[in-house]
Amino acid sequence: MLTKSTRRQFLVASAALPFALRSFAQSSAEPRWVLLGTGDGKGIYRAPWNAATGELGAIELAVATERPTFLAMHPKRPLLYAANEAAKGDGGLSSFRVNAAQGSLELVQRVSSHGNGPCYVSVDHTGKTAFVANYGGGSMSAYTLGSAGEMADAGGLDCRNNPSCGVLGPVTDRQEAAHLHCTTVSPDNKFLLVCNLGEDAIEVFPISPGKKAPLGTPTRVQARVGSGPRHVAFHPNGKWVYCVHELDATIDLYDWSAHKHTASMKLREGSTIFTLTPGTSLPGNSGCEIIVGDDGRFVYTCSRGVDEIIVYRVDATSGLLTEQQRLSCGGKIPRIIAFDPTRKWLVSCNQTAPGSVTVFAHDAKTGRLSETPKTFAADTPMFVQWI
Repeated sequence: MLTKSTRRQFLVASAALPFALRSFAQSSAEPRWVLLGTGDGKGIYRAPWNAATGELGAIELAVATERPTFLAMHPKRPLLYAANEAAKGDGGLSSFRVNAAQGSLELVQRVSSHGNGPCYVSVDHTGKTAFVANYGGGSMSAYTLGSAGEMADAGGLDCRNNPSCGVLGPVTDRQEAAHLHCTTVSPDNKFLLVCNLGEDAIEVFPISPGKKAPLGTPTRVQARVGSGPRHVAFHPNGKWVYCVHELDATIDLYDWSAHKHTASMKLREGSTIFTLTPGTSLPGNSGCEIIVGDDGRFVYTCSRGVDEIIVYRVDATSGLLTEQQRLSCGGKIPRIIAFDPTRKWLVSCNQTAPGSVTVFAHDAKTGRLSETPKTFAADTPMFVQWI
Protein backbone atom coordinates (compact mmCIF):
# COMPACT_ATOMS: atom_id res chain seq x y z
CA MET A 1 0.00 0.00 0.00
CA LEU A 2 1.25 3.47 -0.88
CA THR A 3 2.01 5.80 2.02
CA LYS A 4 0.64 9.33 1.94
CA SER A 5 4.12 10.64 1.13
CA THR A 6 4.69 8.15 -1.67
CA ARG A 7 1.21 8.71 -3.08
CA ARG A 8 1.77 12.45 -3.10
CA GLN A 9 5.10 12.02 -4.94
CA PHE A 10 3.42 9.73 -7.48
CA LEU A 11 0.61 12.23 -8.13
CA VAL A 12 3.09 15.08 -8.59
CA ALA A 13 5.16 13.02 -11.03
CA SER A 14 2.04 11.87 -12.92
CA ALA A 15 0.81 15.44 -13.26
CA ALA A 16 4.17 16.67 -14.47
CA LEU A 17 4.64 13.97 -17.12
CA PRO A 18 1.71 14.92 -19.37
CA PHE A 19 2.82 18.55 -19.18
CA ALA A 20 6.34 17.60 -20.27
CA LEU A 21 5.02 15.50 -23.14
CA ARG A 22 2.49 18.20 -24.07
CA SER A 23 5.26 20.80 -24.13
CA PHE A 24 7.33 18.54 -26.38
CA ALA A 25 4.35 17.97 -28.71
CA GLN A 26 3.82 21.72 -29.01
CA SER A 27 7.47 22.32 -29.80
CA SER A 28 7.34 19.54 -32.41
CA ALA A 29 4.26 21.10 -34.05
CA GLU A 30 5.96 24.48 -34.17
CA PRO A 31 9.67 23.62 -34.48
CA ARG A 32 12.23 26.22 -33.56
CA TRP A 33 15.32 24.25 -34.49
CA VAL A 34 16.78 22.16 -37.29
CA LEU A 35 19.17 19.34 -36.42
CA LEU A 36 21.68 18.18 -39.03
CA GLY A 37 23.23 14.73 -39.06
CA THR A 38 26.70 14.79 -40.63
CA GLY A 39 29.26 12.52 -42.23
CA ASP A 40 32.59 14.17 -41.54
CA GLY A 41 31.57 16.86 -39.04
CA LYS A 42 32.10 16.68 -35.29
CA GLY A 43 28.59 15.48 -34.50
CA ILE A 44 24.97 16.66 -34.70
CA TYR A 45 24.59 20.33 -35.57
CA ARG A 46 21.70 22.70 -34.87
CA ALA A 47 20.38 25.91 -36.39
CA PRO A 48 17.41 28.13 -35.57
CA TRP A 49 14.54 27.49 -38.00
CA ASN A 50 12.20 30.15 -39.38
CA ALA A 51 9.12 28.36 -40.72
CA ALA A 52 7.74 31.60 -42.18
CA THR A 53 10.76 32.25 -44.42
CA GLY A 54 12.37 28.81 -44.71
CA GLU A 55 15.66 30.13 -43.38
CA LEU A 56 18.30 28.61 -41.11
CA GLY A 57 20.15 30.71 -38.56
CA ALA A 58 23.76 30.18 -37.52
CA ILE A 59 24.73 26.50 -37.71
CA GLU A 60 26.65 25.26 -34.66
CA LEU A 61 27.57 21.99 -32.98
CA ALA A 62 24.78 20.68 -30.73
CA VAL A 63 26.53 17.55 -29.47
CA ALA A 64 29.67 15.66 -30.38
CA THR A 65 29.07 12.11 -31.62
CA GLU A 66 30.68 9.90 -34.27
CA ARG A 67 29.32 10.23 -37.82
CA PRO A 68 25.57 10.65 -37.04
CA THR A 69 24.42 10.13 -40.62
CA PHE A 70 20.77 9.26 -39.88
CA LEU A 71 18.42 10.51 -37.13
CA ALA A 72 14.99 9.53 -35.81
CA MET A 73 12.78 11.15 -33.18
CA HIS A 74 10.81 9.20 -30.61
CA PRO A 75 7.10 9.62 -31.52
CA LYS A 76 6.01 10.47 -27.96
CA ARG A 77 9.01 11.55 -25.90
CA PRO A 78 11.76 14.18 -26.23
CA LEU A 79 14.32 11.59 -27.34
CA LEU A 80 16.47 11.45 -30.46
CA TYR A 81 18.24 8.40 -31.89
CA ALA A 82 21.29 8.61 -34.16
CA ALA A 83 23.00 5.97 -36.29
CA ASN A 84 26.76 6.30 -35.74
CA GLU A 85 28.24 5.23 -39.07
CA ALA A 86 31.70 4.37 -37.76
CA ALA A 87 34.44 4.14 -40.37
CA LYS A 88 35.92 0.96 -38.84
CA GLY A 89 34.43 -1.90 -36.86
CA ASP A 90 30.83 -2.04 -35.72
CA GLY A 91 28.89 1.19 -35.74
CA GLY A 92 26.57 2.40 -33.02
CA LEU A 93 23.15 3.65 -32.06
CA SER A 94 23.03 6.65 -29.70
CA SER A 95 20.11 8.12 -27.78
CA PHE A 96 19.86 11.75 -26.67
CA ARG A 97 17.53 13.74 -24.45
CA VAL A 98 16.17 16.72 -26.40
CA ASN A 99 15.58 20.20 -25.02
CA ALA A 100 13.47 21.65 -27.82
CA ALA A 101 13.38 25.13 -26.27
CA GLN A 102 17.17 25.44 -26.32
CA GLY A 103 17.89 23.11 -29.22
CA SER A 104 20.26 21.12 -27.01
CA LEU A 105 21.01 17.39 -26.85
CA GLU A 106 22.33 15.29 -23.97
CA LEU A 107 23.73 11.81 -24.57
CA VAL A 108 21.87 9.03 -22.74
CA GLN A 109 23.45 5.86 -24.13
CA ARG A 110 25.44 4.46 -27.02
CA VAL A 111 25.20 0.79 -27.98
CA SER A 112 26.68 -1.31 -30.77
CA SER A 113 24.69 -1.56 -33.99
CA HIS A 114 26.10 -5.09 -34.42
CA GLY A 115 27.38 -4.31 -37.90
CA ASN A 116 29.52 -1.85 -39.82
CA GLY A 117 28.16 1.30 -41.42
CA PRO A 118 24.70 1.80 -39.84
CA CYS A 119 22.91 4.05 -42.31
CA TYR A 120 19.25 4.10 -41.18
CA VAL A 121 17.37 4.15 -37.88
CA SER A 122 13.62 4.05 -37.29
CA VAL A 123 11.34 3.91 -34.26
CA ASP A 124 7.99 2.14 -34.30
CA HIS A 125 4.86 4.30 -33.89
CA THR A 126 4.42 3.38 -30.21
CA GLY A 127 8.01 4.26 -29.36
CA LYS A 128 8.77 0.86 -27.87
CA THR A 129 11.28 -0.51 -30.42
CA ALA A 130 14.02 0.91 -32.66
CA PHE A 131 15.51 -0.69 -35.75
CA VAL A 132 18.89 -0.07 -37.42
CA ALA A 133 20.16 -1.10 -40.87
CA ASN A 134 23.90 -1.76 -41.21
CA TYR A 135 24.99 -1.14 -44.79
CA GLY A 136 28.57 -2.35 -44.46
CA GLY A 137 27.71 -5.10 -42.01
CA GLY A 138 24.92 -6.60 -44.09
CA SER A 139 22.75 -6.84 -41.00
CA MET A 140 19.91 -5.19 -39.10
CA SER A 141 19.34 -4.92 -35.36
CA ALA A 142 16.34 -4.27 -33.11
CA TYR A 143 16.29 -2.62 -29.67
CA THR A 144 13.67 -2.28 -26.96
CA LEU A 145 13.41 1.34 -25.78
CA GLY A 146 13.04 2.58 -22.24
CA SER A 147 11.20 5.73 -21.19
CA ALA A 148 14.44 7.53 -20.31
CA GLY A 149 16.21 6.73 -23.57
CA GLU A 150 17.84 3.46 -22.55
CA MET A 151 18.19 0.74 -25.19
CA ALA A 152 18.48 -3.05 -25.01
CA ASP A 153 19.31 -5.60 -27.73
CA ALA A 154 16.25 -7.36 -29.14
CA GLY A 155 17.53 -9.54 -31.97
CA GLY A 156 18.06 -8.90 -35.65
CA LEU A 157 19.06 -10.40 -38.99
CA ASP A 158 22.57 -11.04 -40.28
CA CYS A 159 22.70 -11.55 -44.05
CA ARG A 160 26.44 -12.09 -44.26
CA ASN A 161 26.98 -15.56 -45.75
CA ASN A 162 23.33 -16.32 -45.05
CA PRO A 163 21.69 -18.19 -47.99
CA SER A 164 18.20 -17.51 -46.60
CA CYS A 165 18.63 -13.82 -47.39
CA GLY A 166 19.18 -14.39 -51.10
CA VAL A 167 21.84 -14.36 -53.79
CA LEU A 168 24.28 -11.55 -54.49
CA GLY A 169 23.40 -9.31 -57.43
CA PRO A 170 25.37 -9.01 -60.68
CA VAL A 171 26.86 -5.53 -60.08
CA THR A 172 30.15 -6.93 -58.80
CA ASP A 173 31.65 -3.70 -57.46
CA ARG A 174 28.53 -2.81 -55.42
CA GLN A 175 26.90 -6.18 -54.78
CA GLU A 176 29.95 -8.03 -53.49
CA ALA A 177 28.09 -8.59 -50.19
CA ALA A 178 24.75 -8.03 -48.53
CA HIS A 179 24.09 -4.33 -47.86
CA LEU A 180 21.02 -3.51 -45.77
CA HIS A 181 19.87 0.04 -46.39
CA CYS A 182 16.62 0.86 -44.58
CA THR A 183 14.27 -0.23 -41.81
CA THR A 184 10.87 1.21 -42.68
CA VAL A 185 7.88 0.62 -40.40
CA SER A 186 4.52 0.08 -42.14
CA PRO A 187 1.70 2.58 -41.42
CA ASP A 188 -0.20 0.02 -39.34
CA ASN A 189 2.92 -0.60 -37.21
CA LYS A 190 2.74 -4.34 -37.85
CA PHE A 191 5.56 -4.83 -40.37
CA LEU A 192 9.14 -3.76 -41.02
CA LEU A 193 10.52 -3.45 -44.56
CA VAL A 194 14.30 -3.85 -44.92
CA CYS A 195 15.94 -3.16 -48.29
CA ASN A 196 18.94 -5.36 -49.14
CA LEU A 197 20.86 -3.54 -51.89
CA GLY A 198 23.51 -6.25 -52.24
CA GLU A 199 21.06 -9.08 -52.85
CA ASP A 200 18.23 -7.26 -54.66
CA ALA A 201 15.68 -8.12 -52.01
CA ILE A 202 13.25 -6.56 -49.56
CA GLU A 203 12.80 -8.44 -46.28
CA VAL A 204 9.32 -7.99 -44.75
CA PHE A 205 9.18 -8.75 -41.02
CA PRO A 206 6.05 -9.02 -38.88
CA ILE A 207 6.85 -7.03 -35.74
CA SER A 208 5.56 -6.89 -32.15
CA PRO A 209 6.93 -3.62 -30.72
CA GLY A 210 7.83 -3.73 -27.06
CA LYS A 211 8.33 -7.49 -26.95
CA LYS A 212 11.71 -8.92 -25.95
CA ALA A 213 11.81 -10.56 -29.40
CA PRO A 214 9.93 -8.05 -31.61
CA LEU A 215 10.90 -9.55 -34.97
CA GLY A 216 8.98 -12.39 -36.58
CA THR A 217 10.18 -14.56 -39.48
CA PRO A 218 10.64 -12.40 -42.58
CA THR A 219 9.17 -12.91 -46.02
CA ARG A 220 11.68 -12.24 -48.78
CA VAL A 221 10.46 -10.13 -51.72
CA GLN A 222 12.63 -10.38 -54.82
CA ALA A 223 13.46 -7.06 -56.46
CA ARG A 224 14.62 -6.70 -60.05
CA VAL A 225 18.08 -8.21 -60.54
CA GLY A 226 20.82 -5.58 -60.41
CA SER A 227 18.49 -2.81 -59.24
CA GLY A 228 19.85 -2.38 -55.70
CA PRO A 229 16.78 -1.45 -53.61
CA ARG A 230 17.61 1.43 -51.25
CA HIS A 231 14.54 3.03 -49.60
CA VAL A 232 10.77 2.46 -49.62
CA ALA A 233 7.82 4.77 -48.92
CA PHE A 234 4.15 3.92 -48.38
CA HIS A 235 1.30 5.70 -50.11
CA PRO A 236 -1.32 7.07 -47.64
CA ASN A 237 -3.92 4.64 -49.01
CA GLY A 238 -1.90 1.76 -47.50
CA LYS A 239 -2.10 -0.20 -50.77
CA TRP A 240 0.99 1.00 -52.63
CA VAL A 241 4.69 0.98 -51.78
CA TYR A 242 7.26 2.87 -53.85
CA CYS A 243 10.87 1.65 -53.86
CA VAL A 244 13.78 3.75 -55.11
CA HIS A 245 16.68 1.68 -56.42
CA GLU A 246 20.20 3.00 -56.05
CA LEU A 247 22.12 1.03 -58.66
CA ASP A 248 19.91 1.44 -61.74
CA ALA A 249 18.30 4.77 -60.65
CA THR A 250 14.70 3.58 -60.89
CA ILE A 251 11.45 3.61 -58.94
CA ASP A 252 9.14 0.59 -58.76
CA LEU A 253 5.54 0.37 -57.54
CA TYR A 254 4.57 -2.58 -55.35
CA ASP A 255 1.03 -3.58 -54.46
CA TRP A 256 0.74 -4.11 -50.71
CA SER A 257 -1.82 -5.95 -48.62
CA ALA A 258 -1.63 -7.17 -45.04
CA HIS A 259 -3.75 -9.43 -42.84
CA LYS A 260 -2.80 -9.91 -39.18
CA HIS A 261 0.79 -11.20 -39.29
CA THR A 262 1.00 -11.84 -43.03
CA ALA A 263 1.79 -9.31 -45.74
CA SER A 264 1.88 -9.50 -49.53
CA MET A 265 4.12 -7.21 -51.58
CA LYS A 266 4.03 -7.68 -55.36
CA LEU A 267 5.88 -5.76 -58.04
CA ARG A 268 3.48 -4.06 -60.45
CA GLU A 269 4.42 -5.07 -63.96
CA GLY A 270 5.22 -2.09 -66.16
CA SER A 271 5.57 0.35 -63.25
CA THR A 272 9.35 0.85 -63.43
CA ILE A 273 10.49 4.39 -64.25
CA PHE A 274 14.04 5.63 -64.87
CA THR A 275 14.75 8.69 -62.72
CA LEU A 276 17.52 10.05 -64.93
CA THR A 277 16.88 11.93 -68.17
CA PRO A 278 16.95 9.72 -71.28
CA GLY A 279 20.48 9.18 -72.51
CA THR A 280 22.10 9.75 -69.10
CA SER A 281 24.54 6.97 -68.27
CA LEU A 282 24.46 5.14 -64.94
CA PRO A 283 28.11 5.15 -63.81
CA GLY A 284 28.42 7.94 -61.26
CA ASN A 285 24.66 8.49 -61.03
CA SER A 286 22.33 6.75 -58.59
CA GLY A 287 18.89 6.83 -56.97
CA CYS A 288 18.73 8.01 -53.38
CA GLU A 289 15.67 9.11 -51.36
CA ILE A 290 11.91 8.89 -51.95
CA ILE A 291 8.99 10.70 -50.27
CA VAL A 292 5.24 10.37 -50.81
CA GLY A 293 3.26 13.56 -50.12
CA ASP A 294 0.78 13.54 -47.26
CA ASP A 295 -2.21 13.59 -49.60
CA GLY A 296 -0.71 10.96 -51.89
CA ARG A 297 -0.90 13.08 -55.04
CA PHE A 298 2.85 13.52 -55.54
CA VAL A 299 6.07 11.56 -55.10
CA TYR A 300 9.46 13.24 -54.65
CA THR A 301 12.88 11.68 -55.21
CA CYS A 302 16.49 12.74 -55.62
CA SER A 303 19.32 11.40 -57.76
CA ARG A 304 23.00 11.73 -56.95
CA GLY A 305 25.66 12.45 -59.55
CA VAL A 306 23.27 14.46 -61.71
CA ASP A 307 22.24 16.07 -58.37
CA GLU A 308 18.56 16.50 -59.18
CA ILE A 309 15.21 16.49 -57.43
CA ILE A 310 12.27 15.10 -59.40
CA VAL A 311 8.57 15.52 -58.69
CA TYR A 312 6.09 12.94 -59.97
CA ARG A 313 2.31 13.10 -60.16
CA VAL A 314 0.54 9.99 -58.84
CA ASP A 315 -2.37 8.56 -60.84
CA ALA A 316 -5.15 8.29 -58.25
CA THR A 317 -6.48 5.06 -59.75
CA SER A 318 -3.38 3.11 -60.68
CA GLY A 319 -0.65 4.66 -58.52
CA LEU A 320 1.61 5.00 -61.56
CA LEU A 321 3.95 7.99 -61.74
CA THR A 322 4.27 10.75 -64.34
CA GLU A 323 7.15 13.23 -64.21
CA GLN A 324 6.00 16.76 -63.41
CA GLN A 325 9.16 18.70 -62.52
CA ARG A 326 12.92 18.19 -62.60
CA LEU A 327 15.37 20.65 -61.06
CA SER A 328 18.84 20.95 -59.56
CA CYS A 329 19.20 20.17 -55.85
CA GLY A 330 21.33 23.31 -55.58
CA GLY A 331 24.39 21.43 -54.32
CA LYS A 332 26.39 18.24 -54.73
CA ILE A 333 25.24 14.70 -53.82
CA PRO A 334 21.82 15.10 -52.19
CA ARG A 335 21.86 12.45 -49.43
CA ILE A 336 18.37 13.19 -48.10
CA ILE A 337 15.33 15.28 -48.95
CA ALA A 338 12.60 16.01 -46.42
CA PHE A 339 9.60 18.25 -45.82
CA ASP A 340 9.47 20.51 -42.81
CA PRO A 341 6.43 19.96 -40.51
CA THR A 342 4.43 22.73 -42.24
CA ARG A 343 5.03 21.15 -45.68
CA LYS A 344 5.77 24.64 -46.99
CA TRP A 345 9.44 23.80 -47.51
CA LEU A 346 11.42 20.88 -48.91
CA VAL A 347 15.01 20.61 -47.68
CA SER A 348 17.89 18.87 -49.42
CA CYS A 349 21.07 17.91 -47.52
CA ASN A 350 23.91 18.01 -50.06
CA GLN A 351 26.84 16.20 -48.49
CA THR A 352 29.80 16.73 -50.83
CA ALA A 353 32.08 19.76 -50.51
CA PRO A 354 31.13 22.47 -50.52
CA GLY A 355 28.40 20.97 -48.31
CA SER A 356 25.09 22.79 -48.25
CA VAL A 357 21.49 22.71 -47.09
CA THR A 358 19.09 23.97 -49.75
CA VAL A 359 15.51 24.97 -48.96
CA PHE A 360 12.83 24.96 -51.67
CA ALA A 361 9.42 26.60 -51.36
CA HIS A 362 6.71 23.95 -51.85
CA ASP A 363 3.28 24.46 -53.38
CA ALA A 364 1.11 21.74 -51.85
CA LYS A 365 -1.65 22.23 -54.44
CA THR A 366 0.54 21.67 -57.48
CA GLY A 367 3.37 19.72 -55.86
CA ARG A 368 5.89 22.01 -57.52
CA LEU A 369 9.07 23.36 -55.91
CA SER A 370 10.68 26.77 -56.36
CA GLU A 371 13.38 26.66 -59.01
CA THR A 372 15.82 28.74 -56.94
CA PRO A 373 16.37 27.54 -53.37
CA LYS A 374 17.73 29.30 -50.32
CA THR A 375 21.25 27.96 -49.70
CA PHE A 376 23.10 27.54 -46.40
CA ALA A 377 26.69 26.28 -46.06
CA ALA A 378 27.07 23.20 -43.84
CA ASP A 379 29.72 20.56 -43.12
CA THR A 380 28.78 17.28 -44.87
CA PRO A 381 25.04 17.44 -44.03
CA MET A 382 23.43 14.02 -44.43
CA PHE A 383 20.16 14.25 -42.51
CA VAL A 384 17.71 16.89 -41.32
CA GLN A 385 15.36 16.72 -38.32
CA TRP A 386 13.11 19.41 -36.86
CA ILE A 387 12.52 19.83 -33.11
